[in-house]
Amino acid sequence: MDLAVIRPDEQNLALFVHVLGALALVGATVYATTSLAAAWRGGSLTATRAGYRALLVGVIPAWFVMRIGAQWIADKEGLVDLDDPPAWVDIGYITAEPFLLLVIIATVLAGLAVRRAGRDGRTDHAGGDAPSVGVRVAAGLTGVTLLAYLVALWAMTTKPE
Repeated sequence: MDLAVIRPDEQNLALFVHVLGALALVGATVYATTSLAAAWRGGSLTATRAGYRALLVGVIPAWFVMRIGAQWIADKEGLVDLDDPPAWVDIGYITAEPFLLLVIIATVLAGLAVRRAGRDGRTDHAGGDAPSVGVRVAAGLTGVTLLAYLVALWAMTTKPE
């Protein structure tokens, strides 16, 4: 077992981009999940808008930065051509693409909920209207996505065999 491995300098930028994207992705997903959960609980249009914006402006761009960095570092480390990649690489791939689809669905649902509330003339002072089904589903999807990203974060840091 290696206690410490020195990474070649030419891999540092690729790893930095991947880690930066992953941490921004997890942080934005936490914010989106808590905002949408607050909107689900209290019917707040402000919280729904915050969750929608977090998904649209935070989670989706951070996913692309994370994924581009992941492919870049995997290529530099020679993990792309392996017939049997390590388990932590498989976990990363399993949580990347499928959960982007859930993020896109949650973003569309949250956006439609914001648009519908705006069209109805609703404000935060409307007396705590019940949140739409779209907000509830978006909150659930982002919560599941957050759990998957935390599993991937665990796998990337502990590197299980």
